[in-house]
Amino acid sequence: MDLLEMLNQKMFLGQEFLTWLWYLAEQEQPVDLGEGRSVMVYLGEFLQLGPAQGAEGSRVTVRGREVSLAEAREGLRRGKLVEAIRVGLDLDEDEYWLTIKAPGLEVSSLKLPSVDQGEGPEARDDLLLERVFLIDSVLGALEGLFGIFLQGRLADQGGGELWRDLRRWSQGG
Repeated sequence: MDLLEMLNQKMFLGQEFLTWLWYLAEQEQPVDLGEGRSVMVYLGEFLQLGPAQGAEGSRVTVRGREVSLAEAREGLRRGKLVEAIRVGLDLDEDEYWLTIKAPGLEVSSLKLPSVDQGEGPEARDDLLLERVFLIDSVLGALEGLFGIFLQGRLADQGGGELWRDLRRWSQGG
């Protein structure tokens, strides 16, 4: 099996991970990343659901602050999974917003916390280093969340407690 074929077979993990992030946002509880760090996940103003990998069906897209999630929840009950999501991460007292797409877990439209611009000739270098640090922090948190998800998802044949909780939540229970 070549690498591309293997990645295509595992693409469902992206959809399941993003669906789990939606679940985390609704739990309103911090997630322990270890090493004294935790992260809160918030649902943003964009959510797209589609058929599970290999299935046929339409997509459901929810946009905007005031829009109801009823249609998205109905899609979830019918077996659709999240294909793209906008989430907020509260990490180390900083707030980040990013959009994540399921197939390759691509991050787009990343909004970093504000950074002091400073003055003087070294300010530009300091600003650049601070932004690199913030990007590294948020991607590290996302990687930590994915690790926690995988550990729970691969806990046993049926996906462990994580998968049972996710199924119960998706069915409205």
